[in-house]
Amino acid sequence: MIEETNERAYVLRRLKDDDLWPILDIIAKVFPDDLSTVFAQIVTKEKSVKEVGAMVTMKLVLAVCKNIKHVREEVYSLLSDVSGISAEEIADMEFGTTPMMIMDIAKDAKNASFFKVLSKLL
Repeated sequence: MIEETNERAYVLRRLKDDDLWPILDIIAKVFPDDLSTVFAQIVTKEKSVKEVGAMVTMKLVLAVCKNIKHVREEVYSLLSDVSGISAEEIADMEFGTTPMMIMDIAKDAKNASFFKVLSKLL
């Protein structure tokens, strides 16, 4: 069994207003423009809430997998700005560090208001 370590080789600052622009740019590149029409098509079909949720999740995962390569530099730049570690160093960190940093930013309670406002913009 592999043990998961909770040690972080970084400290992340709180998101600020100026972080909105690179985050919006990343979101725009990762998710297709017609994602809202995809949601509308899924919802209009007679499906249960569970089926709709599964289909939406699948569409989101597919969009991320398909488009994540287009935002590599932007993600490293944002993580560099938020952590104070160079983008090159982040890219060279142990496998799994980048997704862990992203999850830490998203889960951090001090960023909750940032994401609440962001969700209203989308």
